Amino acid sequence: MGKAVAALLLLVGAVAHAGPAPDAPSGPRRTVLVLYSISQEVAGLHELSVAVNEGIRRGSRVPVDVYSEYTGLDRFSGSPYAEALRAMLREKYSTRKIDLLILVGPTALEFVLSTNLFPDVPIITCYVAGRLVEAARQSRAEMTGALPAQNAPRTLELMLQIYPETRRILVVLGGSAYERGQAEQGRGLFAAFASRVDLVFTNDLTLDQLEARVRQLTDSELVVWGSLLQDASGRDFETTEPLARVSAASRRPVFGFISEDLGAGILGGELVSMEVSGQVAAQLAVRVLGGEPASSIPPVVDAGLAPTFDARQLERWHLHERALPPGSRILFRKPSLLEEHGRAIGLGLGIIVLESLLVAGLIIQLRRRHRIERALATAETRYRTVADFTHDWEFWRRPDGTFEYMSPACERVSGHAAADFLSDPGLLGRLVHEEDVATWRAAVSATSPQPPVEFRIRTRTGELRWVRFASNPVLLPDGTAAGLRGSLADVTSRKLGELALEQAYREIAALKDRLEAENTYYREKIQAVEPSGELLGQSDAMKYLHFRIRQVAPSDTTVLILGETGTGKELVSEEIHALGPRKDRPLVKVNCAALPPTLAESELFGHEKGAFTGSMAQRKGRFELADGATLFLDEVGELTPELQAKLLRVLQDGTFERVGGDRTLKVDVRVIAATNRALSRDVAAGRFREDLWYRLNVFPISVPPLRQRKEDIPTLALAFVARASERLGRPSAEVPQSVILALQGRDWPGNVRELQNTIEQAVLVSDGGHLRLPDQLPSEEPAQAANGPRSLEEVERRHILEVLEAAGWKLEGSSGAAALLGLKPSTLRSRMQKLDIRRPS
Repeated sequence: MGKAVAALLLLVGAVAHAGPAPDAPSGPRRTVLVLYSISQEVAGLHELSVAVNEGIRRGSRVPVDVYSEYTGLDRFSGSPYAEALRAMLREKYSTRKIDLLILVGPTALEFVLSTNLFPDVPIITCYVAGRLVEAARQSRAEMTGALPAQNAPRTLELMLQIYPETRRILVVLGGSAYERGQAEQGRGLFAAFASRVDLVFTNDLTLDQLEARVRQLTDSELVVWGSLLQDASGRDFETTEPLARVSAASRRPVFGFISEDLGAGILGGELVSMEVSGQVAAQLAVRVLGGEPASSIPPVVDAGLAPTFDARQLERWHLHERALPPGSRILFRKPSLLEEHGRAIGLGLGIIVLESLLVAGLIIQLRRRHRIERALATAETRYRTVADFTHDWEFWRRPDGTFEYMSPACERVSGHAAADFLSDPGLLGRLVHEEDVATWRAAVSATSPQPPVEFRIRTRTGELRWVRFASNPVLLPDGTAAGLRGSLADVTSRKLGELALEQAYREIAALKDRLEAENTYYREKIQAVEPSGELLGQSDAMKYLHFRIRQVAPSDTTVLILGETGTGKELVSEEIHALGPRKDRPLVKVNCAALPPTLAESELFGHEKGAFTGSMAQRKGRFELADGATLFLDEVGELTPELQAKLLRVLQDGTFERVGGDRTLKVDVRVIAATNRALSRDVAAGRFREDLWYRLNVFPISVPPLRQRKEDIPTLALAFVARASERLGRPSAEVPQSVILALQGRDWPGNVRELQNTIEQAVLVSDGGHLRLPDQLPSEEPAQAANGPRSLEEVERRHILEVLEAAGWKLEGSSGAAALLGLKPSTLRSRMQKLDIRRPS
């Protein structure tokens, strides 16, 4: 959902200390939820997110968990999406109390207000216009925020103040939907400048066309940089490369709006920092978490806004600092020679003065000679100091492969001293990782300046490190090639961070696919069906059923639930799942009897795009949705023999293929199956695979029919009356004892489901305060038995069951069932086995 999962949870582990620090957070743990509706590619959003998270954790006096969710509202809209997002967030945080909402972007605020999400939680906004915040306060008073600075008009005013001859300003914005929306807002925002300057927006230009356009700028034109997330050709950009290219090609200065673009090519402007905005939002959050009402905190306006410029661009455009507004900040200044080498110069001058005093009495020729020697010594000391004390590993490699110079920093990076490389010139090449040797050889053999490259080396201790290698050919004053000047910088930390970030993105993509599949499953499962209730009753049969459930629930064992129609087999599966180790994952349910034979395999195992007519996209099956969770197969005895074979394979080794696919998928699924059929007889008749029967029948649980637990009927009846009365909007009726006795006098072939339907009819026909049963209760006999004769085997089975129940399931003796039937006990046992007659648990 959206471009990033949304969601991402950051689990922060608490570190135990011998004693708490004086300022350590104390008190009940609080929860802050940050919702982003701004595009994730917007420059500075990462800095804003870090500032919010770190500012809250460091400033709060109570322990805080901060969760961040990207809503995708900058890409998707509409009530269905908003409702689905609201349901997802409420379910995801149903087990946590949200103490504070931080909303980044106006769409996030609109979403929270329209869906009434977490209605009693105070809100802090960030990058939401002040008028929207004030309007929202009318309906939700507990709200404040860090308002976005209106720096765009100020930047244009600054441009015209510095360059008053300007008659046209090129506003650079890309072709994405977000940037076109920014352009529409900009036209209204800059309306006041229409009489002074012509504003041209670049949404319909590619990057190449934009470079060509800025090369042709006249002296009366300027450029202001908004963003270029996507150009008119649909090409996406995620770095500041477009800004650097446009700035390099432009004939006129390029101004900007945000401080994160400073240093990438803009001259400057009234810059606003998203990082500072995040810090302000964090400060407001700390105040609210500390107990201060959000309604009493006025919104903060224009935090951290100031005219800021790049010293390198000022030099490029020959713009003196006197032309800038008072209080301007200037960054990226080059240190002066005195600032950079003041200590060395002072030391050299001191040496010169001292030596001059000591040799004052020498002859002029000797004094001149000493002066030259001192100058040479000073120069050598200066350059040696600069070279030896650089942080990076510097070297000068001669054309024959030996080294003229090797800086001491090589030992910090590689573990080898400089003398090792001077005595063994091939050592450096042998340290390069075997997969990166080609990159190293190409870099050191270049005869012209090349872009920096990155590769791996092994240190003296065998540790693997990433280095960034930059080089330039060395040419003497007469043009003779004197080798290669190289610099190796240790970038292991940054590179490992990039690799970890790439892995995290891959994991996020996989989680996003899984979340979308689960959302699809839940949307398909939403239906107006009233649940049949809990497993109610205190009879011995129900107590034994609960005992069996508690026995198997904590494990991952396959369970087979046996029972007649309407006894509550699905409720048993839900309770097993709720008590099991996978309760935090969904219980995926499949009614095997309702699956069309032509689509059953696709429903269970999924299909690839184009696998059959109408399969326009890839679809994940129920086994993939239940990976790491529980799958409930209701009426498993209705599966076709072909699907039985595929189900057996999944139960054996957890592997399968989608319909139309050739890639074997592996899942970890706990299977709970249910049936109202005597599978043992189906196995004997060849209708059900024997090996699948043994795989499913690992832990059988029999659900007793209602006729065997009639003492539970009063409890069930009272629960069903209350539920039906509430749903039908009727006053709850009292259940007379006569009605209870009448209900207990029936055998209920439809079991609990039939009882529930009968109670609902009774609630509908009852007018007074007492429940009255319908005039005509449903027939005890199934329709098939009422409309035609039963088979001899069915009549015999029913008769034996009635005699067994009358004899209390006693087989032998004068009062046993065998004597009453006129049979030998061995004969009766043989008939019971053939007719699958078993004593209830």
